[in-house]
Amino acid sequence: MKILLRYTFLPLFTGMLIFIATCLLTPSQIPGMPEGIPWDKLVHFGMFFFLSAVSLVDYYRLHKRNPPAFRWVFWGFFVPVLYGGGIELLQKYFFASRSAEWGDWIADILGSLAATLLIIVFFRNKNKG
Repeated sequence: MKILLRYTFLPLFTGMLIFIATCLLTPSQIPGMPEGIPWDKLVHFGMFFFLSAVSLVDYYRLHKRNPPAFRWVFWGFFVPVLYGGGIELLQKYFFASRSAEWGDWIADILGSLAATLLIIVFFRNKNKG
């Protein structure tokens, strides 16, 4: 049980921070950014890149550097993607100060996908050498 908590604490903490940032903060609490760059989508991409990367690395270590491939991708990619979709639904139906956007969820998916591909390629190359 101790080892499970060791490798799930950081992903859970990261997920809670994302929840707080995307559901509880109102748009007026977020500082203005320079025009011309889709900051909102970049932030979604970055948060879910980080969440997936942390989840993948922790799952890899939890399974002593030999995780079952399907489960590794499930916990590192699919769970964060479903979590992002769930947050968007919560914003649409339960948090009046926030709105849901397909573009936000797509940015979440792309962030998780980029992290998943990068981490898998990194560990495959590391294990070959």
